Amino acid sequence: MADESSPQAKDAALGAQLIANDKWLNWNILRSDEWAQGTAADLLEGDAWQRFCTRLAALEARVRATAVPDDAATRADGVRYLTTLLRNALDVAIEDLDPLRPTVRWMDRRNKFGWDCPDALYATIPVAENATYRLTGRRGNVHFFGLQVAAGIRTLANADADDFALDGDGRFDVLLGGPPRERNWIPLEPGARWVFVRQFFYDWSREEPAPLWIDRVDGGAPSAPHGRLDPAFFARRLDAVATNVEASVELWLGTVLALRERFLNAFPTDAFGGTAMGAMKHQAAGTCYYRVRPDEALLVEVPVPRAKYWSIDLCNFWLESLDFASHQSSLNGHQAAIDGDGVFRAVVTHDDPGVANWLDPVGHAEGSLIYRWNMAEDTPIPTIRLLPREQLAGALPSDTRRVAPAERAHAIEMRREGVRRRFARPAW
Repeated sequence: MADESSPQAKDAALGAQLIANDKWLNWNILRSDEWAQGTAADLLEGDAWQRFCTRLAALEARVRATAVPDDAATRADGVRYLTTLLRNALDVAIEDLDPLRPTVRWMDRRNKFGWDCPDALYATIPVAENATYRLTGRRGNVHFFGLQVAAGIRTLANADADDFALDGDGRFDVLLGGPPRERNWIPLEPGARWVFVRQFFYDWSREEPAPLWIDRVDGGAPSAPHGRLDPAFFARRLDAVATNVEASVELWLGTVLALRERFLNAFPTDAFGGTAMGAMKHQAAGTCYYRVRPDEALLVEVPVPRAKYWSIDLCNFWLESLDFASHQSSLNGHQAAIDGDGVFRAVVTHDDPGVANWLDPVGHAEGSLIYRWNMAEDTPIPTIRLLPREQLAGALPSDTRRVAPAERAHAIEMRREGVRRRFARPAW
């Protein structure tokens, strides 16, 4: 019999939890009539709202759980995290996200959960497996533009916009579902529920968001319903939203605690693709839990991967990216300085060490660290060394690039401008 306390068993158990407990998935809210509870009387007499508020209020205790770090920054982030999860779930449950008449839902900087990427502009599109859609877009100059079709948490198909046939203006038409075609076609296999759009930016000051539009083209969409709200429907959606937020808190809290137990200041020895858990098939990644005090430094070292896109970034305890606009809490392959031996070295310290590849933890003594190697020919695993702060300079090669305060301030200002441009509405 397998040892249930072994690292392999714990990893398997965590993966099973991710796959099985799918009430945290936004797409599940869209089909909540299959499992959510609520009647018209519940809503009209106030019971549905009272249950909804009571369930949300109870989640505050999870932010103050014994296992959660008790510093002010982490606890405050936790309360904000609850509001972020609620906002995201409400958007999915109430706004126009009908797979029969889908729209592209562009996310913004407030849609943070599950290791969101500081280089990314994300979007989601609800779809039905038996429908056919036309995706219209412009490739533009964003570094990576990928589409992922998923059934719940399982990846069914991936597409790279660089493989699409473009017209003279750089635009494309791609059929989603329907009969196979040689080019510009993405299948909708049984179980398909949504399309996840990823745009990864390398040069934040030059690359522009790529627009995307979707239309259903099989003629099967029914006529638009009347605009009157069904009380029973809304009661069930409130139940679904509360369930989604509860499941999200438990899932991600369990995930970060498992990381802290297994991978403190050390990455797993294997990168994972994680396609059964929502990742892209062409992206390798690794996560760990970091902890560094003000008198310490973390030195992260890795040979530069041969990849279309690569990055490394810090997240808080709740697996949210930090303030990557006003702080250099992330670096990608375009932004990073590479030492003469071909190794990327990043430094995590609470004060600016004057090193180009400083990763600023924004006052967080602990949290998570993630790397992404996208469309990579190799998957090197970064190593991490915890050093006394005064030993950092001696641990770096002599050619490690340094920066003065004025250069750092300029880099931060450029980050702010790049983020502002990225999250403007994509335009034709």
